[in-house]
Amino acid sequence: MNLEHRPGTVARLTRPLRPLLVAALAMFCLGRIAVANENDSLAQLLAADRAYERGVSLAEKDPTEAKFAFEQAAAEYSALAESGIRNAELHLNLANSLLQAGDRGGAILEYLRARDLSPADPRVAANLAFARTQVPGRPSMGQDPSLVDRLASWWHVVPLPSRGLIAAIAWTLFWALLIWRLGWSRPRAEDGDRRPVWGYAAAAALVIAGVIGFTVAADLVEQRDRSRGVVISDGVVVRKGNGDGFEAAADAPLASGIEFIAVDRRPNWILIRLGDGRSGWVPERDVAFVADST
Repeated sequence: MNLEHRPGTVARLTRPLRPLLVAALAMFCLGRIAVANENDSLAQLLAADRAYERGVSLAEKDPTEAKFAFEQAAAEYSALAESGIRNAELHLNLANSLLQAGDRGGAILEYLRARDLSPADPRVAANLAFARTQVPGRPSMGQDPSLVDRLASWWHVVPLPSRGLIAAIAWTLFWALLIWRLGWSRPRAEDGDRRPVWGYAAAAALVIAGVIGFTVAADLVEQRDRSRGVVISDGVVVRKGNGDGFEAAADAPLASGIEFIAVDRRPNWILIRLGDGRSGWVPERDVAFVADST
């Protein structure tokens, strides 16, 4: 006897809906995973905040225990950053924890990352400036800023997203006025050679879009500049070649927290240039780059 299985009525009716049911189930599972991850991140953030507050409360009466608490806070904040969470507040908190724990290099690195995400935040600027004063033998970084750097201190008053929105609106307005003029507007004979109002409005919109667009582009280029770095170890010897056998290129080793620009890279070695113009090779393990987390 040949037994042939035939799906029942319910199975036949639900067959077309199966892809939708599978998709709905997948969305439900992804939603539960997202909620679970969010809850884990929130718990981790609360643990980091509590550890930091504990370190502050112990700073005067028990410095050793306070340092341990700050290290715990830094570890929790760092884990959140490594999980993909990226905002200025998180990097600022991580930098503060590292600085309190005695890690100057790591703190300055995170302050720079926070500044990239929120250039106008006065807390980031103040804390970065203070951390830099704690670096012994720090070269004169930025003592003679370029014209772009000097102008940036003005445009950073307005956050990057807001400037991007203003530039986009001005650019759209320029094209809307131009299309309106070419497509629907008819010049009147009595206007003569006088420039109508729309012309001034279009010119103003174009200038605003161009100037503000330049500030947005400058900030984006800086944020993606992978040559900016920080020394994260103490006593780093700068050498004339990419190997331990080369003689030192500087009189004194570099302290943790000194900033540099990477000029060249070789396996396990980085050619760096300091703020005072000196250059040389340092081991890759002793440095970190600002853009690595972006």
